[in-house]
Amino acid sequence: MLHRRTFLVALAGPLAFPALARRVSAFAAASTPLPPLSWSCPMHPEVVDNEAGKCPICGMPLEKVRLALVWTCPVHSDLTRMETGRCRRCGRDLIHVTKALSFTCPVHRSVDVLDPGRCPRCRRTLVEKYTVRPHGDHNPKHGGSFFMVSNDWHLEATHPAASVFRLYIYDNYSKPFSPPGLTARITEARDGAGKPATAAIPFARTARGYYEARVPNVAVPATIAANVRFEAGDKEYRFDFLFPDYSKDPTVRPPR
Repeated sequence: MLHRRTFLVALAGPLAFPALARRVSAFAAASTPLPPLSWSCPMHPEVVDNEAGKCPICGMPLEKVRLALVWTCPVHSDLTRMETGRCRRCGRDLIHVTKALSFTCPVHRSVDVLDPGRCPRCRRTLVEKYTVRPHGDHNPKHGGSFFMVSNDWHLEATHPAASVFRLYIYDNYSKPFSPPGLTARITEARDGAGKPATAAIPFARTARGYYEARVPNVAVPATIAANVRFEAGDKEYRFDFLFPDYSKDPTVRPPR
């Protein structure tokens, strides 16, 4: 006969943790293959190798990690899916990103291991845990051109309308922010006919956090060159951007 507490836990388990129960099934049933083990630097996560060794940047020993290519929401990054679709919270189309996969106990969250199994403390089946990684998301957020730049930051350049050019800055987790020492200017601009349109126009920071410059009489297809200094005292970096069409933000539809 089941002990009363055991019976109540067994009865309430699927009701109390329905999402966790669904997450257990894929790997427990071995229907989804585990991503292979990789090795990455704890200080420089952009360093990833297929064997143990030392980080070429800092010399630290590489650590084991499982990297999974999954789908998530560009706004609600805690969402993880195995196939494309839309975010149920905001209606945005999901994007492809890389997250770290590990396994944890639904009760004892300090348990965090790389292989499925059971909790060493309570013997519950471990559930999947997906963790956002630096440089795991290099998707343009506003339909522009996306670059990895100085300080492991990211830069996106857009051309949303005639004469209008914008720069967006993101940290190493692809979250938007505005570096206090950033300065940028357009040094060259040509329209579709190859005609020069300007000499130098600065980007100004807007209340919405991005940087904007206006070049009169330039429309698609357009080519610009911009010099960007990301921090005070840093050197300027040149970027060349080609816009065959106007940049468009991803469509946000009502959640289903």
